[in-house]
Amino acid sequence: MQLYNVLSCKGFIEANEKITMSFGSCAKARLAIVILFFINAFVRKWFGEEMGNDYNFWMGFVGGFIGFLIPISITGNVGISFVIGLAGMLILGFGSGAIFGGDEGYGFE
Repeated sequence: MQLYNVLSCKGFIEANEKITMSFGSCAKARLAIVILFFINAFVRKWFGEEMGNDYNFWMGFVGGFIGFLIPISITGNVGISFVIGLAGMLILGFGSGAIFGGDEGYGFE
């Protein structure tokens, strides 16, 4: 069973990526992590604070990151891993927000 490492790009490297500077699967996986972070921030602001729902940003980040990292390490498929990470982010963000409350304000209100 081959495993894929996002940090060192082991397992992702194909023949054409060694020679050229193409935008391969490893770069897509790294970019997907950044996109998940910004989607998490967008969901917290617009679906959490503005609509009055409780959303926990940090638990949403943990759910998205872990939900993305495990499938990408096993399958190497960025699309499936992104969808699983997005679902984990929403479930853990809104779920922990309902249990523990949202984290907006940070005491500076």
